[in-house]
Amino acid sequence: MERSVRALVRIGRRGLGVLIDAAFPAGCAACGERLVEVTPLPLCDPCAASAVEAGPPFCRTCADAGRDALGCTRRDHPRLRAAWTWNDALRALVHAYKFDGAPELAAPLVDAALDTAAFADRPRPDAIVAVPLHGVRRRERGYDQAEALARVFAARLGVPWVAALVRCRATGQQARLGAVARRANVAGAFAPRDPSPVRGLDVALVDDVVTTGATVDAAAAALVAAGAASVETWALAHEPLS
Repeated sequence: MERSVRALVRIGRRGLGVLIDAAFPAGCAACGERLVEVTPLPLCDPCAASAVEAGPPFCRTCADAGRDALGCTRRDHPRLRAAWTWNDALRALVHAYKFDGAPELAAPLVDAALDTAAFADRPRPDAIVAVPLHGVRRRERGYDQAEALARVFAARLGVPWVAALVRCRATGQQARLGAVARRANVAGAFAPRDPSPVRGLDVALVDDVVTTGATVDAAAAALVAAGAASVETWALAHEPLS
């Protein structure tokens, strides 16, 4: 099945009224082409069409090992539900959301993600939790991009959003590090709130992008330590598997 993020320029017109022309006067976030109409997200049609859906949720452990990633049912294996695969168009869009002061993009991004194959079954975990930013980074940015996404997912699906994790130390930028260094960078970076608000619950853990999985694995480990029954990662995009 071939679908793209053309939905990104359609979904989100549901009452949002986001004036992208004012927020992004340079035009398309990916190529700079002038946007000929007001759209909920700053992508022209060709760039929106260049992004490809990631497909149904899958087990990252089995995928890395070359086993059946779709059929795995082990609750101790990290499972990933991502709307799209990571490419230039998605990178430009996510960077516009995270770094250009555009928290209003959270709602149309989630609405578009919910229209993809990854979320076709309209999942309903017991709780939705965000991978938290450190307080210093949040103050610099003005908002926590993962928390904003998690809150919209929770509202759209009628599931509680829970602030179950704290980021107990600031970490360096993951994008500048290799896979081994990324895991060392985030080791012990997250801690569960006490008393645990997720004990015995099936939890969806939300982040914007999954690359090596180091950050979400560290956050998931903290949720398991807090007594979560299972943790499934939700993301806008993931890097293609090697």
